[in-house]
Amino acid sequence: MNYQRLRNGYHCQRNRGKSHYQIAFESLAKLMEDSAASATLMRLSLERHGLRSDISASDVLKCPRHCPEKVDRDGILSGRFFLDPADAEARRRYWGAFAHNIQNVIEDAERICRHEFDLLGSGMSSLGSPIDWHVDPVSGYRWPKKLFSELKKASPSGTDVKLPWELSRMQHLPTLGKAYWLAQDERYAKEIVAQTSHWLDDNPCPYGVNWLCPMDVAIRIMNILWAYLFVKDSPAVSNDFRKRLAVSIFQHGQHILFNLEYGLRDDGSVVNGNHYLTDVIGLLLLALLCPEFKMAKKWRSMGVRALIEEMDRQVHPDGVDFESSIAYHRLVLELFTASALLCRANGVTLPEKFWDRLERMFEFVLYVTQPDGNIPLVGDADDGRLFILSDYGNWNRRDFRYLLSVGAVLFKREDMRVHAGGFSEEAFWLLGPSGMDVFDGLEENNRGLRSKAFRDSGLYLMRAGNKYLLACCGEVGTAGIGNHKHNDLLSFELYAGDKAFIVDPGAYVYTRDPGWRNLFRSTRYHNTVVIDAQEQNRFEADNLFEMAADSSVVVHDWVSTFEKDWLDVEHTGYARLVHPVQHRRTFLFEKQTGTWTITDILTGAGEHTADWYFHFGHGIDLKPVGNGTFRTHSEGTNLMLIIHAEVPLVFRIEDGWVSRRYGHKLPAKILHASGMFNATCRTVLAIHTHQ
Repeated sequence: MNYQRLRNGYHCQRNRGKSHYQIAFESLAKLMEDSAASATLMRLSLERHGLRSDISASDVLKCPRHCPEKVDRDGILSGRFFLDPADAEARRRYWGAFAHNIQNVIEDAERICRHEFDLLGSGMSSLGSPIDWHVDPVSGYRWPKKLFSELKKASPSGTDVKLPWELSRMQHLPTLGKAYWLAQDERYAKEIVAQTSHWLDDNPCPYGVNWLCPMDVAIRIMNILWAYLFVKDSPAVSNDFRKRLAVSIFQHGQHILFNLEYGLRDDGSVVNGNHYLTDVIGLLLLALLCPEFKMAKKWRSMGVRALIEEMDRQVHPDGVDFESSIAYHRLVLELFTASALLCRANGVTLPEKFWDRLERMFEFVLYVTQPDGNIPLVGDADDGRLFILSDYGNWNRRDFRYLLSVGAVLFKREDMRVHAGGFSEEAFWLLGPSGMDVFDGLEENNRGLRSKAFRDSGLYLMRAGNKYLLACCGEVGTAGIGNHKHNDLLSFELYAGDKAFIVDPGAYVYTRDPGWRNLFRSTRYHNTVVIDAQEQNRFEADNLFEMAADSSVVVHDWVSTFEKDWLDVEHTGYARLVHPVQHRRTFLFEKQTGTWTITDILTGAGEHTADWYFHFGHGIDLKPVGNGTFRTHSEGTNLMLIIHAEVPLVFRIEDGWVSRRYGHKLPAKILHASGMFNATCRTVLAIHTHQ
């Protein structure tokens, strides 16, 4: 018996605000084979958190300011928000800066009113009237409306629970609110009230799949509050709706608290990730925005403490999220930023250390952004966001520059202003007209970005002008769990001229298809070397969110000068083989000529097979022009690749896939070289551009 796990599990339960009775009820519920008895015990525990069907607004709001019969317009959301839509100056400035976006807002709102959604690769689907909140529109599977604890089992094969979760995050509601704010058309306010009311009818707390993941519960209530802020003065918002919303806010908060997603490992250690972070930030934002709730003080105390702690735990000192995923870095940065802004607006002081690391998170986005404004999809990517405040129907999953306009204002960074591509609409909704003024007041320092090493996360950037290479040298993230890590050691993404050529293929899907999930996180689906058909870090085919920490990484040298960049690195992922092999790779970027030389040195004992993979972006064709020499064919800039090896290699151009957003994949070419070697092998890849 692991006493450390028992002890830490107990502490996690107590931190959720549970009494010993509740802990006992839940423990018995998990042991029982009788589902009815188990559900009864779980309901008893939930009721002690106030999660019962007979609760009313007067039970959750402080009295006597709010009488039981009436909840005034500001009684629910009385804290300071990012921006006040009633501010005439905000409306005037929006029309002046974003008039070109207004038609898109209206078109997106009309699709939402027709209940048409494209959810994580589902394609545009009509979800009925009223909306079916429990269905996966791709497979057609519909989750039963059982107590959430009875649904904690793997979803049926071929289904993806993320689709109903994505819809029920309600991230489309702020777009309806924006449309109402811009057009003053009551249809949009009525649609917000109708969809919210129907969701509450169809998803009574805590029944159904949309109460299963606390992270999604937190994101949902924040987006409902965004929408409410836009329409709270509309005649469509009745006193009954406000009372019902007050109860739902309480239920969302208490459900999050009851189910805080601590990362309790088998060895007893606690490693929290982005789910726990979203949970506690959800509690914090509810407390700041809804101080008239009886639970606000407890939510706030827990949220502020956890916010500061998790910045230290989940973000490396170099400013990069610890989950080995650039897409999840965005989500975590959005969470920390929203919290920091609302803390500042509501009189909560955060330590200087927090702000320093937050600035480094923005700085990573600055440097990892390619010359065309996109980022490489290193690690997992599921399009996760806190808010989608612009282009709801068609936002670019790889463009993080809206964050740079926020960072430029928060930290008075001229370099972020230059590379942000303008003051984004997302920044406007978070920072308001005053943020726009600060942005406009920053000087345009148009110096190019230099190369930079993010050593703690193992990401090395070589760049000069329109040439860019990102080398991936990070060990298994999330403290060795690898939930969002891919086998990308010594892999790289290369951009030249006007496009990314050699790319990280992305993530594609999670649970819907374990085969595709495992392919996209495999070693051979990255631009690196596979030895004896083995993975750099092992993973089990049916354990989709863990990876063994088999590899360690040693960076022997990193040098960056005006003339060149040099990286010398190796990993030990193949040291576990019967005849161990070390993979060492060097990257040389000669900036004056714009050429790269990538050398692989394989050292070990015995005979081995080796496979080199290079994945090209969608739309880039590749042709051989000689033995070991290849040229890309595409509009604009192209590459010449020349490979020299000490052993005979067989070259093949294969068909593969890349994924730029969750649930979508596109055909792409793979250059595959293979050969056998005894003890040692050295190969050199030279890359240069041509028009």
